[in-house]
Amino acid sequence: MAALRFEGVIGSETLGSGPVGPPPARWRIALLVAAGGALGAILRFLLTVLVPTVTTPTLVELPWSTFWVNLIGCLALGAMTGALEVRPGRPWMQPLLGTGLCGGFTTFSTVVLEGSAMIGADFPILALVHGTQTVVLCLGAMVVGLLVGRRLAERTRDRRAGQEETV
Repeated sequence: MAALRFEGVIGSETLGSGPVGPPPARWRIALLVAAGGALGAILRFLLTVLVPTVTTPTLVELPWSTFWVNLIGCLALGAMTGALEVRPGRPWMQPLLGTGLCGGFTTFSTVVLEGSAMIGADFPILALVHGTQTVVLCLGAMVVGLLVGRRLAERTRDRRAGQEETV
């Protein structure tokens, strides 16, 4: 209980971030998610403009922009989550960057919509392969992101700890 009141606790026994403050109010969390979601949606739109996808009734071309948006978003979310597991960040980071930015950036509903268009254009096998490939590779990107984010945060933490010991 002494650690909860900081009685008899020396500086080397703490992480140096001070006491954890209360979580943000629900309305602030909602605003953070909305701001991050808006930014993520804008970034997704920009990538869609840069990598256009043919959306004709025959839909022979795969929707690459949707695929890359989901892959990049899952990798980023995994990296952020992995880093925050090792070094907890500010209370606004997860709602703004995770739920908001990555949630607004990725778009699995569009994968379903484009898959339905492929099926309607009589390309059911292509739709199945594309949908399966998207889910499997995005889950893999999430795992890779978690591992890389965790590793980078551990290296940063260890490097800072080594610098504090030499000072």
